[in-house]
Amino acid sequence: MKHVEYDSLLQKVTSPLDYSEDLYLLYVEVAKTTSDIKEIILKHANVTTELEFGYLCEAHMQAIPEIARSLSFENHAIYQIIRLAKITK
Repeated sequence: MKHVEYDSLLQKVTSPLDYSEDLYLLYVEVAKTTSDIKEIILKHANVTTELEFGYLCEAHMQAIPEIARSLSFENHAIYQIIRLAKITK
């Protein structure tokens, strides 16, 4: 297997201890988009786009576990939450 150097990519990864006001673009994937799921996410993030199987959102780092907790609490399956990029506003 070819060795790949990931150090340059990992230097740009943030920490779960990020309590700053910085926003991140997230993809929240669910089985089916519904108004109920969107309302739950909107409590913690700004939903920018609804996609076939999820939502693009702008959120603070600490909102990520809150989105997961809130959706799980209401028995909505989460297939993945991906932090796509840090947003500079």
